[in-house]
Amino acid sequence: MSGRCSPTEALNLLRRYSPIDRPISPMDAAKQLTSAIHDREKCHLWCNSEAVKPHIAPRLMVVAHENDGRWTASIVGTFAVGGVKPTDVWEFDVDEVVTLLPVRRGVKGVNWEIHATLEMERLGRKRALDMHNSGQLRSHLENVLQQATKPAPKDPKALASVIRAFLRGAN
Repeated sequence: MSGRCSPTEALNLLRRYSPIDRPISPMDAAKQLTSAIHDREKCHLWCNSEAVKPHIAPRLMVVAHENDGRWTASIVGTFAVGGVKPTDVWEFDVDEVVTLLPVRRGVKGVNWEIHATLEMERLGRKRALDMHNSGQLRSHLENVLQQATKPAPKDPKALASVIRAFLRGAN
């Protein structure tokens, strides 16, 4: 896992892990991501594996779209010439997106949950279910977490509950 995520994954990360008492709407998550890329100290943006230059970042924005009942996000340009191409691959740094979340008092080490969920989203629900049924998903996620330097939880029930929640569709 490279530590990067798509605009859609970043949007859903902010929505999914916002506090229960203060849920964030897709539009608000998009505004928050847009504000963060405009402030280069908060969040860097990559286009086709190249860092977006500081003078271009303020001309970009994240837009949320509902697509078949699921929320997606895309990057659009606010300039007339040149612009954003449909073939461009946009990415955020996962850890920088996580820093945009409000601090959750009393909860330590939730970053591994985010990385595990992003990996299952990358695999897709069907493939994740197939790997789970064959007994390969847990070891795969542990390897991914180890590569991302996010140690898997010591309690085996914690990773199992994240897997169950993802496969049930709660995430």
